[in-house]
Amino acid sequence: MMLNEFTSFFDNLEVIHKIKHIWSKFQLSTYENDSIIFESVCHKISRKTQKLKPIIIQLGQEHLYFFKNKNPHGMLLLTVVVMTIQRNEHGVMIRLLRNGQFIDIITTDAMLLKQLLAFKCLQTTFHDEFGVTKMIGKGSFAKVYLATKKQTGAQYAIKAFNKEFMLEQFKGKESLENEIRVMRRLNQENLVHLHEAYETQNSIYFVIDLLQGGELLARAKTNPFSLDTLQKLMYNFIKALVHIHSKKCIHRDLKPENLLLKSKDSNVDVVIADFGLAAFLGEEILFKRCGTPGFVAPEILMYKEEDPFYDEKCDIFSAGVIFYILLTGKQPFQGTDYKAILRANKNCEINYNIKQIQQSSQKLQELIRKMLQQNPKDRPSAEACLQHPYFEEIFNKNDLVEIHENLIEYEIEHEHRLQKKGSFDSQVGSMELQVRTSVLNGRTDTIGSLSVCSGQGSSSRLEKPQQQQQQQSKFSQFCQTMKTVQQDTSGNAMASPQNKKKDQQDLHKFALKNSYQQKQMSKDDDFVNEESAQLDAAIQKLNSQSPKIGLFKKSASYKVPKSTQE
Repeated sequence: MMLNEFTSFFDNLEVIHKIKHIWSKFQLSTYENDSIIFESVCHKISRKTQKLKPIIIQLGQEHLYFFKNKNPHGMLLLTVVVMTIQRNEHGVMIRLLRNGQFIDIITTDAMLLKQLLAFKCLQTTFHDEFGVTKMIGKGSFAKVYLATKKQTGAQYAIKAFNKEFMLEQFKGKESLENEIRVMRRLNQENLVHLHEAYETQNSIYFVIDLLQGGELLARAKTNPFSLDTLQKLMYNFIKALVHIHSKKCIHRDLKPENLLLKSKDSNVDVVIADFGLAAFLGEEILFKRCGTPGFVAPEILMYKEEDPFYDEKCDIFSAGVIFYILLTGKQPFQGTDYKAILRANKNCEINYNIKQIQQSSQKLQELIRKMLQQNPKDRPSAEACLQHPYFEEIFNKNDLVEIHENLIEYEIEHEHRLQKKGSFDSQVGSMELQVRTSVLNGRTDTIGSLSVCSGQGSSSRLEKPQQQQQQQSKFSQFCQTMKTVQQDTSGNAMASPQNKKKDQQDLHKFALKNSYQQKQMSKDDDFVNEESAQLDAAIQKLNSQSPKIGLFKKSASYKVPKSTQE
């Protein structure tokens, strides 16, 4: 058995000594249900003789299929496979690595295959390809940076996860892999898009859409929506849910903080962000009870291990809560603390006797009441919501929803009440109510300190909590264990001294180095100049550029006889 020289964060140490090659058993049902986007007659490099052996590969939506003499020999799930590009005497070589095993592929279509695999695998060249400017957001598990892709000049938001910190979280590694899988399967204009994912020595990076319209709730506070605007906004919001649910996916953490606007020019181009708690129905569910008190569906709060699992109607309830808040400026579930809010949430105690609701149309009232039904069987599906008569109405644009003052009070009071937790939730493991703070805020104007983000404090790196630093981390133990199985540390871009030194730089300081305001940095590199006129101009110029990615012709699938699948 030959082990590769690079250990990925996602490698499974339990199988790393047991497997002999990178391929898993060919599954005919998976293959027949897949759509093939690329195929090539190419060569793999024999690890024994270093000679070229002819093979056929086909690339599907999530898998790479391997054929020899037109017979299937295996398949590879690409979600967290690491891809590197190397050169040897045969030319450009694509290396795919997973669980200590690798395959080297030589093809005349190497650049085309690389471009396609870049959207399906993990890459290792983040610091070579991106220039990071500043931090623009922070959440429970990640920080977000503004970055520019050097090749195209296009700007992106970079969601950065510290590997050591994530290993110390309950199912941290699995939840990251799940988030990658979810975002790659979803593709709709009102959902934040994952362009690429990278792994470096210390971090996992998601390259996602740069949204500059800010949080939806913040926009509503400064510019209350007309009923016409609210109608169009909710239509776009629910249209995104239709796409999510069509993929048998449930978001499970819909709340105002996870709804952003694409730009400052539109109040209706809403985007759903943060899929950290999303899951696919019918597949392994990492967290059974999750969401945010005041927004989570009652069936999630009442769920017990032996119960039938809930479905996509849980998202309809959360969307109904958001609808209620945008209409009234008030949280439907009132309470003086976390426990009281959860109780009202669980019992679905909602006050509809509010001026903004009473003065709205009967069709609006009917839809919002249906979405907020306690029994999920009584709620409409996302598709049925779009077909509701409410969305056929034309409202008076001057009929502003009077929510400005209510929204300001809601934001202050709701956060304060949720912090008063007490000892209400005693569930542990996958049954504990998982709550996460949002990392994206839809803003890029957080200039002044790379350590300070909108609404939240931050330190200069994605560190673990101070109280955990006395003991050796799981990640350190992980790395020490892998030293005993690593046999070759030469020839890989990740292992080179140059890249190790580069990746060991904290992303915070890396961003400072690339800041447009480098001249105004303080001696300790903690602050940059507050004046942002030149940077804003540069950002505006760069935002006008966008990368263009072509579509590739679908290849015909091999018809594989069932008799060969043994």
